[in-house]
Amino acid sequence: MDRITALVSSELRLILRNRTTLTSVLVVPLGLGVFLTFSQIGSPAYVVAMQLIFALGMGVYVGGTQTLVARRQSRVLKRFRTSGISDTGLLVGTVGPAAVLALGQLVLFGLFDVVAGLPVPTAPLALPLAVVGGLALVSTAALATSIVTPTAERAQITTLPLFFVMVAAAVIIAVLPAGGWLDALALLPGGALGALSRIAYGAPWSPYVLVSLVVWPVLFGWLATRNFRWDARVAVA
Repeated sequence: MDRITALVSSELRLILRNRTTLTSVLVVPLGLGVFLTFSQIGSPAYVVAMQLIFALGMGVYVGGTQTLVARRQSRVLKRFRTSGISDTGLLVGTVGPAAVLALGQLVLFGLFDVVAGLPVPTAPLALPLAVVGGLALVSTAALATSIVTPTAERAQITTLPLFFVMVAAAVIIAVLPAGGWLDALALLPGGALGALSRIAYGAPWSPYVLVSLVVWPVLFGWLATRNFRWDARVAVA
């Protein structure tokens, strides 16, 4: 555990020193989330859903994919496999710093939401569930996406399709009234985040939410387990 903690600390320092990574993982999602808070565009559920997507989707999914690929291409992951850290611990230590920054952003968003006068959620336990489920989704998705990403720069492209799906699903579910077949959109990646944001503000629970929270992390984790690359790969022009 001490080695994993040291790895997380080391990776966190690297992120904070890299202006490009810091901007994409922290500055941009934080700025967008704060803008939504004080502009109060749309319903509170919409604001919260987008803040979750900004922090988790941009910070952990996109940022985590970039970090995994960068460490793989520089052969750091390969070297660390001989350090005594388990493969699982090594991956947690690599993606963990982005998750730490995302959790920090979500805490700040909560404080800003209170200051801006957003209504207090009537079912607040839905939000921690959204955070935990969202972290499981974006972390495993980052591992799976790194498989098809040849360089850290290409991560900006390879993460776009799933990121857009997560944004669209979360937004649509958050703004739609509960009930009817459209609730099934929560089965899409990210849809559960929008549904849980809506539930936090009084919407009824839906069985699709729990299915989505479990199925996507399991699927992405299975893909990563079968196909994850530890060796540097040659980028295709």
